Amino acid sequence: MNIKKALMVLFALWMFGVLAGCEINTNNLLENKAISSIDLECKNQCTLSDGTPFIHREFKEEAELKLFTDAIQKAEKMPGILHYDVIFKMRVTFEDRTSKMFYLNISNTTDLQTGLLIEQSKSETGYQISSKISERLRETI
Repeated sequence: MNIKKALMVLFALWMFGVLAGCEINTNNLLENKAISSIDLECKNQCTLSDGTPFIHREFKEEAELKLFTDAIQKAEKMPGILHYDVIFKMRVTFEDRTSKMFYLNISNTTDLQTGLLIEQSKSETGYQISSKISERLRETI
């Protein structure tokens, strides 16, 4: 009888570990809402660089929205208070017509880089975007 209980406990712990390991690394910056468009506005640092890509650009294509959604959801919170210059001001508009403002820092360089995402209303907290997703964003932008 004790062996059965021990096996059940081990099975339950194993299942917990499997389910916890399968969890996707996401934050709640998008508040579980679907994105309908992304508006980027070139700001301070962007306008100072050579080859400014644009002043304002809207993204509505499904593949582009998926890329931005992945970048935001998978961005990892960074420790400490940040000091940074803004490259892009980003408005995320959701399907329910609400919106949320962010700062997005993706440099126009082919060097390996990580991106920086900052929720405008909490500008002291940053989120790091992986180098792989940052590269895809740089190519899209």
